[in-house]
Amino acid sequence: MVSETGSDFQGEDRQLTVGKQVKAYWSKEGFYYRGEGVIVQLTRNEVAVRLQQKVAWSDDYRAGQLVRIPRVSDSLRWSARNCVRLPRRYALAG
Repeated sequence: MVSETGSDFQGEDRQLTVGKQVKAYWSKEGFYYRGEGVIVQLTRNEVAVRLQQKVAWSDDYRAGQLVRIPRVSDSLRWSARNCVRLPRRYALAG
């Protein structure tokens, strides 16, 4: 699945491994959150991410907390605002 902006969500999902640093996006009770963390568990439909720092604007999500987020294969819960993404690496101008 490739988005209108050219993001290859399925390709990124295939690259997920335990121990990999990721950006996590999720929602709860009508609010959207974003944090950085490390993958600690992968299942067919879910990624467990341990947050590396407190999430801005939230007292509920602190460093060390585990967040479970759907994978692309979970078409009912997954969305571009409820997913795990690899950090982008930009090429340096030379």
